[in-house]
Amino acid sequence: MTDLMSKMLQVPFKSYEQATLYLEDEAKLAGVKHLSYWNLQFIDGTPDHVVWVATYDPLYMSKYMSTFTPMGDPVLERVMDDHVVIDWSEWLEKGVASEIQAAAAEYGITRYGLSLPLHAGAGGKTVFSVNACSNEQRWPQERGIIAKRFRRFAMEFDARMQPLISEREKGKSVYAL
Repeated sequence: MTDLMSKMLQVPFKSYEQATLYLEDEAKLAGVKHLSYWNLQFIDGTPDHVVWVATYDPLYMSKYMSTFTPMGDPVLERVMDDHVVIDWSEWLEKGVASEIQAAAAEYGITRYGLSLPLHAGAGGKTVFSVNACSNEQRWPQERGIIAKRFRRFAMEFDARMQPLISEREKGKSVYAL
């Protein structure tokens, strides 16, 4: 990676729209279906500030937030609580996770994805997810490649999001989707 490229990766996003467009471009370049970033800040165990930037259809995002939410999503809860990488395909037969996948499938979100935990500092939890265009035969090999490829990307994306998140937490006006 060139020095110029490395410096570009450190430039904070100016808006949530810019961050979303960046994820959309990266998903196309990487050949994956969707990318998603969650940052949740908690007060007394309850989400106080929630940031979700993703390439998903906004109708799906609205349905998810009105029907499930991150605190009712067993995959996100497991990633946040245990700090482990979760393979979505291993959770599809488990209660609410199967309901979430059924709703997601209506919007072109496949059953092949990974959710990666990131360090979010005191009182926060951050999860980055990758949804792949895969199938049962290819997925076991692809998930390792995806986890390796997107771990660093997720950390860099999170670093670029922090100024926006900080501004929002301070109650300052920032553009949010």
